[in-house]
This record gives sequence, structure tokens and C-alpha cells, in this order.
Amino acid sequence: MKTLLFVLLLLSNIKCGNTTTTVYVCDSTGAIRYHYKANCRGLSNCQHRIVQTTLESAQKSNKTLCKWEQSAR
Repeated sequence: MKTLLFVLLLLSNIKCGNTTTTVYVCDSTGAIRYHYKANCRGLSNCQHRIVQTTLESAQKSNKTLCKWEQSAR
């Protein structure tokens, strides 16, 4: 019985895959888009640094998907 409880405890702590999606944004106050690729054409105009963040964080900052990547999907 103790073994079964131990196994259930271990299984409950295992994550089912990585659900975090990485995106890239231009680190400027006027940036409004996020990009799935660091070398996206839409980031070529970024005059500041390009930073890696999560999709959730970018969406919470009211950023939307880059128009170049929307057309590619």
C-alpha cells in the first residue's frame, strides 16, 4: 500500500510535456507584435534588443502575432 501511494505521488508531480511556448519581441515601448522565430522578417526593424519571452507573457502585454508569421501559417 505504501508503494502504491509513493508511485501515485511521483506521478502527480510529473509534468505532461513542456507547454511553455517561446516567442521573441522587440524590447521597445512601441513594440506591439510577438514572433515565433528570432530571425523573423518583422523583427528586422527593431532598433532595440530582441528578447526571448513566453507566449503567455507576450499576450498579457497585449502583443499580437506578427503579420508576416500570420500569413505563413
